[in-house]
Amino acid sequence: MEDDTNEEVKRRAEFVKRNVGEDALNVLKESGIDVDGAINRIIGEQVKREGELAIERQIPLTSNMLTSELVYNSESLGDTNGQAYVNRLRMIGLDDTHIQGLYQAEASILSRGRDSFGRTQPWAGRYFFMQGMKKEDLPKFDELTLSELILITDDATAAYVRDHHWLLPETWNAVCEAAIQAYSMGGAKYALAFKERVKKMGWSEEQDGSYTRNECMITERLKWGKDNGLAWTPETTKLELYKR
Repeated sequence: MEDDTNEEVKRRAEFVKRNVGEDALNVLKESGIDVDGAINRIIGEQVKREGELAIERQIPLTSNMLTSELVYNSESLGDTNGQAYVNRLRMIGLDDTHIQGLYQAEASILSRGRDSFGRTQPWAGRYFFMQGMKKEDLPKFDELTLSELILITDDATAAYVRDHHWLLPETWNAVCEAAIQAYSMGGAKYALAFKERVKKMGWSEEQDGSYTRNECMITERLKWGKDNGLAWTPETTKLELYKR
């Protein structure tokens, strides 16, 4: 495990150095800065934190699961994960009839591709945009649950900022299909699909906003390492917080 960590630190450090450029690195070194030490230290801390988050994501708590993931990991609305699903949706004002129908709709989507798109791993840590991916490789809207429409948007939005300098053109084009930042260029398509789907189900903008924000809080904590507390609490789901 330690050898794997050291190799990952070395790989990332070499990548950073290639992209910064030798001239810039030499300027820093001539200023007396221990460039290699600083890069290795920063990347080492990053890799360590990612490892800690990966372990935390493996803990099978309902608070670590996305809402559609509760459907994936349940047998019915009566078991532990099913009840957690019901409780969340009640928090945003959905009645039991609506919840039952949505549960069935989500379960139907999952049944058509249960092991697709990385569903077998903890959902908060899933990546959709890997180097070499093309637009034609992207999942169709109706192949994804509500939470997955948010997950793919979240991943694209992060990749748009973090990875734009190294992604292949075809992969960058795929990212732009989903990234919020590319909305004016015809992007954010999965976010728009989410809004269209919940609007057809009669959700208010406040319910849309509360569901979306609480799902993103889970990925922020378990994927991106932001300590912003637990999602899906009475305090974080108050609809008045999401009035526009």
